[in-house]
Amino acid sequence: MKKLIIGIVLFWSPLLVTAQTRDGVTYCHNQTVIAFQFDRSNSNNDVFLSVDGKSQKLMTAYSWFGSAQQAPKGFKFAILGEGKFDPLLVFDDYLMDAANNRYVKCTQKLN
Repeated sequence: MKKLIIGIVLFWSPLLVTAQTRDGVTYCHNQTVIAFQFDRSNSNNDVFLSVDGKSQKLMTAYSWFGSAQQAPKGFKFAILGEGKFDPLLVFDDYLMDAANNRYVKCTQKLN
């Protein structure tokens, strides 16, 4: 019985962490709170970007810096938005908007 319980816990643990990570990460800079989630309904790599509780669906780009310029360390992809969020660069541990504001992981909730 003990092995069965341990097996169930080990099987479900990665699934729970994945669900939490996908939906639960927010980034903050001053009073602005940002979160994003991939749209898994198609293969376009679109994301839902929420800024202070207002969401929109946007495209991503994985080669923002082109072939002539090496991507900075930790760069993952760009979210192509509007205004100061065009682009919103996604790095391993932070986001950076077009005005070079750095958004770090935080625990605040979107409205």
